[in-house]
Amino acid sequence: MHVLRIQLPHTLGFVTRLIYFVQLSPSTGFVCCQNSKRIKWLSINDIINERVEYMFGPELIDFIKLVLKPITQKVTEYSLEEAFFFVPRDPPRNPEEAMLKSIHITEKDVERVYADFIEHCFPSFNQTFESFKCYISKYGFDINSIRLQSLFRAFNFHLNGYLSFHEVLLGIAALEPNIGHGEFRTRFIFRYYDTDYSGTLNADEFRLLVLDMNPGASQQVIDQKVVEGMQQIGTQLINGRDEIVQDDFVMAVGSRRFRGTSCLCRSTKPIFTQITRSMAARTLKKLTSRQNMGSIIRPTPQGECVTCKEKEYTLATHSVKINSDGKIVEPIQVLNCGENRSDVLNSQMYSIDFVFNKNSAANVMLKLVRQFNKEKGTNKEPKGLLACRPVQLWNLILALYNDIDVLLNEEDKCPRVFSPCYIIGDIHGNLEDLLSLEKALWKRMPCVGSNFVFLGDYVDRGQWGLECSLYLMAFKALCPNKVTMLRGNHEVRTLQTYYTYKRECVTKYGEEYGIKIWELTNKIFDKLPVAAVVDDAIYCAHGGIPRSAQTISQINQIKRELVNPEVESAIAWEILWSDPCHAQQFIDICNFFKQNPRETGGFVRNTKRGTAFLFNEVGANGFLQQNGLTHIVRAHEVPQRGYMFHFGQKCVTIFSCSHYCGNDNACSCVLADNQVMRVIRLDTVNNAPATD
Repeated sequence: MHVLRIQLPHTLGFVTRLIYFVQLSPSTGFVCCQNSKRIKWLSINDIINERVEYMFGPELIDFIKLVLKPITQKVTEYSLEEAFFFVPRDPPRNPEEAMLKSIHITEKDVERVYADFIEHCFPSFNQTFESFKCYISKYGFDINSIRLQSLFRAFNFHLNGYLSFHEVLLGIAALEPNIGHGEFRTRFIFRYYDTDYSGTLNADEFRLLVLDMNPGASQQVIDQKVVEGMQQIGTQLINGRDEIVQDDFVMAVGSRRFRGTSCLCRSTKPIFTQITRSMAARTLKKLTSRQNMGSIIRPTPQGECVTCKEKEYTLATHSVKINSDGKIVEPIQVLNCGENRSDVLNSQMYSIDFVFNKNSAANVMLKLVRQFNKEKGTNKEPKGLLACRPVQLWNLILALYNDIDVLLNEEDKCPRVFSPCYIIGDIHGNLEDLLSLEKALWKRMPCVGSNFVFLGDYVDRGQWGLECSLYLMAFKALCPNKVTMLRGNHEVRTLQTYYTYKRECVTKYGEEYGIKIWELTNKIFDKLPVAAVVDDAIYCAHGGIPRSAQTISQINQIKRELVNPEVESAIAWEILWSDPCHAQQFIDICNFFKQNPRETGGFVRNTKRGTAFLFNEVGANGFLQQNGLTHIVRAHEVPQRGYMFHFGQKCVTIFSCSHYCGNDNACSCVLADNQVMRVIRLDTVNNAPATD
């Protein structure tokens, strides 16, 4: 038996992992070597010789070796004291501490990486190459890159084929964009290019290093630099070949005889910051277990047993004051870091860093958009947010992108939302109506009592698509569990190029920064969910239901990032573009295409859009019943009153942009609360855009 005790961060408690050796007697009638869903049989020889693919940790190999020895019991313990071994002291005791100190790594930073490491690895406590690939891909690295093997080798300074926590911690630090270029990083780079684990660099390996130092250089230049570099560093004759020894490489870089290695092996983004944001996002994610929505059979919810109802209340980490204008002022901390729940600490850190920090990117963005609304110009002469300072705006959007990108990576393609919930339709660059919605529905942000689902189409048609998008992204960053932004058909590059959003960005900020801003906001659109379900009853989407999927679980299987949904996902494309269709119109279209309406399954080609499908009541009923749902709320069309019902009120179209394209339509939204859906109409009569 092997007993491993791992001390957890924050709580200081321990979790215990047990591995047993069990000998089965043939007399029991047990038949071995029969694989099942729960048991996978492996050959001991394959395990010892490491011929088993996709192993997440080395424990199985180590345990088999332990069993083959006379002593078959082992107890190990890993405490926080060991995890904090390399926390920088003053002065640093070794090159590892000096490296961490150069980027101001604190005990809290190490604790977060430790928590992230345990969460990823458990029940293992080490990372094999397969585990490492999955781990590092969460922070922007391509899981299929051939260079990950070199990166794994660079991390693995023990050269034993798997990574300990300290190897991961120091490896991440070595990749930081602004880390000092000292001895540890130099050895890290050396291991990266030591492809044969020999402890030396031959001419071919050194050439790869020189190529990465001089991207785009000609072969002649590279050949010359390889010769010069090997002379500057010095070589030793090993097995008949001139090779560079690691210590000589370190000394040459340290004494600056060999220059230019500082640019090697650096991440484009700070990984420590990404880990902090990712942990905050996971902590703030709803604490409800994911269910297969397709298996829920509850066509008419009748409430929930009070005893069985989940009770997940916790005390908020901050108290706030609400002024006479309904705004949040003077937040104060009411929970300290001594709480023994890890999620409380992480929520608290998220609140301090993002929500109640006036200088966070999201709060700065909201303030700027609100100020801009008073001076934004007219339709004929529109201005732009920070139009005279495009570099400052770009940096602010980049910071906001880094915050929201981590949140979206943790969100389903069809997330579950709970009432009370406001469902809001198309915005289309109508900043006046968006801020009217703010004033009426979420003035006390971030301490709002309701959830919000935005059904997409934030850009195009209107003049302020960028400002509306940035406002909603900031809202999402500040209230990640309260705000769900869905993708609309206009959150797609091809449509924006045809309509106005791309032109809007270029007109306001010039060709260089206009395109950069347009592309960066679209990178967020690419990851937005395409649907949501409120109270396991109300299906929300921009366009409608898909013909290519019958269940919510199939929607959740859509890949996270869709740059071109028309090509990459038929399900997503149909959700963005489909429309409901009343009975007679459906029959007429079927007759036109010479189809039998009874044999269509409730779907026919969408002649109005030229893409995706129209669905009738049969199609709607089939989707709702299959998923145990009761209603559909969607956007995508412009009802005169701001709302419109279909199929006997089973489907509602909602539109939240009044005076759309010069029309006289109203602005409405839907409130789902206490098993009642209520249409809310907003007074936006004074929001008609000025033209002079």
